[in-house]
Amino acid sequence: MKQSLVAGVFLCALFVAMGKACAQSTNQTTAKPDTKPTAEEIEFFEKSIRPILVDKCYSCHSAEAKKLKGNLLLDSRAGIAAGGESGDVISGRDPDQSRLIQAVRWTESDIQMPPTEKLTAAQIAALERWVKMGAPDPRSGDVKAATTAKKIDLEQGRRWWAFQPVTASDIELKDEAGWTKKKIDRFVLAKLQENQLQPSPIADRRTLIRRAYLDLTGLRPTFDQVEAFAKDDSPGAYARVIEELLASPHYGQRWGRYWLDVVRYGETNFTGEATTPPYPFAWRYRDWVITAINADVPYDRFVKLQLAADLMPGTSRQDLVALGFLGTSPGYHKDGRLSKDVVETLYTDDWDERVDTVTRGLLGLTVSCARCHDHKFDPIPTADYYSLAGVFASTVQAPRPLAEIDPAAETRFMVDTQRIFYRSYVANLMRDDPGSKVGEARKKVVRYTAEMEQMRDDNAGLRDKHPEMYAHLAQLAKRPNPYPDEPKNQTPQQADRGRGRRNANTDPLFHAVYDAGFFVDGADPDLTMLEIRPGEPRDLHVLPGGNVSKPGAVAPRGFLSVLAKGDPKFHQGSGRRELAERIFGDAAALSARVMVNRVWAWHFGKPLVATPSDFGAQGDKPTHPQLLDDLSARFIENGYSLKWLHREIMLSATYCQASQTRESAAQIDPANRLLWRMNPRRLDIEAYRDCLLQASGNLDERLAGPSFDLDQPGGVRRTVYGRISRDRLSTMLQLYDFPAATMHSPQREATTSPLQQLFVMNSAFVQERAEALARLVEQEPDTSAKINGLYRRLLSREPTEQEQQLADRFLKSATLTQYAQALIASNEVIFWP
Repeated sequence: MKQSLVAGVFLCALFVAMGKACAQSTNQTTAKPDTKPTAEEIEFFEKSIRPILVDKCYSCHSAEAKKLKGNLLLDSRAGIAAGGESGDVISGRDPDQSRLIQAVRWTESDIQMPPTEKLTAAQIAALERWVKMGAPDPRSGDVKAATTAKKIDLEQGRRWWAFQPVTASDIELKDEAGWTKKKIDRFVLAKLQENQLQPSPIADRRTLIRRAYLDLTGLRPTFDQVEAFAKDDSPGAYARVIEELLASPHYGQRWGRYWLDVVRYGETNFTGEATTPPYPFAWRYRDWVITAINADVPYDRFVKLQLAADLMPGTSRQDLVALGFLGTSPGYHKDGRLSKDVVETLYTDDWDERVDTVTRGLLGLTVSCARCHDHKFDPIPTADYYSLAGVFASTVQAPRPLAEIDPAAETRFMVDTQRIFYRSYVANLMRDDPGSKVGEARKKVVRYTAEMEQMRDDNAGLRDKHPEMYAHLAQLAKRPNPYPDEPKNQTPQQADRGRGRRNANTDPLFHAVYDAGFFVDGADPDLTMLEIRPGEPRDLHVLPGGNVSKPGAVAPRGFLSVLAKGDPKFHQGSGRRELAERIFGDAAALSARVMVNRVWAWHFGKPLVATPSDFGAQGDKPTHPQLLDDLSARFIENGYSLKWLHREIMLSATYCQASQTRESAAQIDPANRLLWRMNPRRLDIEAYRDCLLQASGNLDERLAGPSFDLDQPGGVRRTVYGRISRDRLSTMLQLYDFPAATMHSPQREATTSPLQQLFVMNSAFVQERAEALARLVEQEPDTSAKINGLYRRLLSREPTEQEQQLADRFLKSATLTQYAQALIASNEVIFWP
């Protein structure tokens, strides 16, 4: 008891010191609240709030209204702030006290808005969330500002900085100290000199090798590796370390995980409901990403394969696994009893997610803001949004086999996968919940059961050559429970369909897509069905306000007009391959800038463009525009090689700087936007967890394979192989700012919370690592040697004399395991060197 108390006091003191050290190392100060909406708030307003206001409110509450009602203007931030005849419409951050929310809820008899039709539950929820956020509103203008949208000027839009070609360039400067090592350094030093700043000294060699290992592999070097490098003063020693790390399979595990954030990799859907089953083979796509990164597949081809591998001639079967990017896209549950308009709206939500992920992830543009109206800030008309959405309305998810197969048989398998799945779903739905029309429901059960079994049997030819494909179809054909007046015994044929067979995620299948038009059939007023037309692409109508019941003009599939060089229309199938080609053709400069900026952020902790997924008017401009353009141009010239980009960055003096703060520099540039030092920052959860497993001797370094549950005991593989669920994220990942896999993640936001400290103090995972560390050193001859062993394993160094004395005092009243746990919680373990 006494030992536990002492250890607890020591740990608490350590955490207090840790918090102070964190604040000192990052040199952050508390800023005054900024009323300007954040990028995330602007995105939420544009996608979820403005469409409601435009479609439901402006006809009575805007400067363009024929008759202004209640003297209330909702077409500007100032108008909402001014309120109307009845006073304020928003009261602080409390929806329950805001008249706007009371009105749309229809709970007050004297005020119900809109008066003719109540908003949907989702729309009301969005407005409530907006009020809780503080009603962020990017709109400008006074209360009499006109709401008429300005016509988009594409020629003017094409002059935007991010759309200009990239060219390699140089810069004039004096470098009397000979600090610069790479071209990058010249641009950085010039900015520093402009602001009367000097760069920091080069980090010591032990720090440098630790930084390089963590950066490229997410693991620490051993004590022996650190000491060998510290003593190696031969020319090119550091460059050789970089090459060794780039050749390590751990490199792909580390940098593949970064990419998985961009493409919102997940293995389940938002919920586990009937129409949104999990993706049991998603791990194959994850492993493909890791393999491709290790092989340094050129970035342009890397992306093209993920969008259109099946449409690119000569693509190997293994590279078709890249289609998991789209094949594991998140989706919403669509209840077949909902109306055609509601179901179609849910599918447009799915397509919107694809548009958003592709455009923000690859082009750094918030194209989804043009779903309901022309983009308010960037030159993106609504028609362009629907031109891109049509690509995904012409693309259907389906599993494919790893084995080579006749293309016609494979296409039929993919089509029937979707058809059998949905017919099984509606047959079981009508059987279990027939509603008021019991007789009609039974007829539909019989009809759709017969259809799904016929489709299954039509694929019986797969049983011998490709049994995994037939078994997959058979498993989807889940026959409804028999009615009371039907025989309960299954026929041999029914038993053959594989009911009850485990949907093993090791089956030789992978999640992919194929070209087919996707249509919603509302012919039956009681049951909405789906229609898939292989090889028939679908052009979508523009939907003003996002309303599927009021379609506008057809928007042929195509690229963004502002980026297109020539005719933007797509003519080949869904257009996925043409989209991929345009991203690296017409938009090559933009897509290169976006990726270079991401890689820079992953190396330095901060991007050159602070809004990495918004290079538009609402985003930030680069701190070093010439550097970004030069590096992007040379990235393209060097064949889109990510390994080339790593070398260029990591061999620079800018990257090799020490991270210690300097008061004189911090006064001029407290946020280190000009890069006068390396940014100190906390390790992400993957690196932290993996390093603890490595230090304790528990890390399983096997490559590839099915995912494991991070919350279950005994999981000792690298964190990248942990299961990523969209509906129930691992507790450990949630604690440490892992992004939601339901949408594209621009960058991770690090938070500090008491729960993180409690995790280190109390979690079984950390305690197990501490116990394993103690066992590894307990055979050492004395206390001093044991402490030395812990430092070597955890920190890749030996303790100082003061640290040795502190440990000696602590161990007089506590255990070696408790001391190991205290070290695990230290800043040096948790933070980047």
